[in-house]
Parts: sequence; C-alpha cells; structure tokens
Amino acid sequence: KYRTNPRPEAYRDYTDSNRFDSIDFQQTPNLAPVEAKIASQQTSGGGDTFEDVQGGFDKALKLSWRAGSSSRTAQIVVWIADTPGHTPFCSCGCDDEYPGGLPDVPSMESFIHQIKNREIFLLLSDFTPIVHSMLISIEAIYKRKKKETQVKRMNLNSADTSSLLNQVRQQVNTIIASAFM
Repeated sequence: KYRTNPRPEAYRDYTDSNRFDSIDFQQTPNLAPVEAKIASQQTSGGGDTFEDVQGGFDKALKLSWRAGSSSRTAQIVVWIADTPGHTPFCSCGCDDEYPGGLPDVPSMESFIHQIKNREIFLLLSDFTPIVHSMLISIEAIYKRKKKETQVKRMNLNSADTSSLLNQVRQQVNTIIASAFM
C-alpha cells in the first residue's frame, strides 16, 4: 500500500492573465480537490497554437519534492496537454509567437534533462496529434541516456477525459511496482 500526494499545476499561454492555476499538495484518500481542480480547467486565451509548457515544468520542479536515499518515494510528473510548448524542440509546423522559446524560463530541453537527472518519472499524455512530435523529442532524450523506464506515454481520448484519473492511477501503480517492488 502506498499514499500519493498529488498537486495539479495548470498552465496556459505566456501572455494569458491566468497563466498558472494550482492548489497545494493533497493526500490520499482525499483526492476530491485534485479532481475538482482538473475538472475546472477550461481552454482559453493564447494567440497561437502553443502554450507555456516550460512554465508549467518550471513550477513543478520548484516544488518541495521529498528526496533522500532513505526515502522510498516515487516522484512523478504527469504531463497532460493538448498543445506543445514554445520552442523548436516541440515544433509541429504550427504558428508560434515565440519560436525561440519564452524569455522568462529555460528551454524545454533543459527542463527534460532536469526531470531525467533528478530521476523523476515523467508520464506523457498523447492527448492530441499536435503534441506527437514533442513527445517523440522528449522520449529521445531518455532513450539516448538509457533511461527509457523513467518516461511513459498514456494514450488519452480527447473526446472522453472521464477515464483520465484511472489511467494515471494505473500508470502510477506500474511505476511503483517496477521501481520499488
């Protein structure tokens, strides 16, 4: 048996007034606030196809993660998005107002390397076709460093998100079973 402490961090585009939206860590079994926060997210704003993925990763990596060799803690970032981030690394041939990246956060590659080097598991959502090239680029970083077990892809149906939390739970169970048992 294990406990989880999820904390959703929603992000939008760089110029949106409500760029980030989050709640504090929640402990199981009380996941109602997490489910409510995720359900409350609405797509809005943004003048282009891309969103502030890097800003979302920046917020996630600045959290107070539990760590230490004596701790049996699985650290997991679950990335759920319908559009890629501002950077050539994520290019899908779409319109991007910031093709060189955003001015206030490091590059996407930098965040992926930080996540990988801190041995944080990364769950990627294959939610829409336009994120596909970004997911391939992310997976390639892990593959080059022989860390493929630290990154997994979830296939989500953008028309029916009701199974989202169940899929996340299944992947978390798989990660914990493979890493700690």
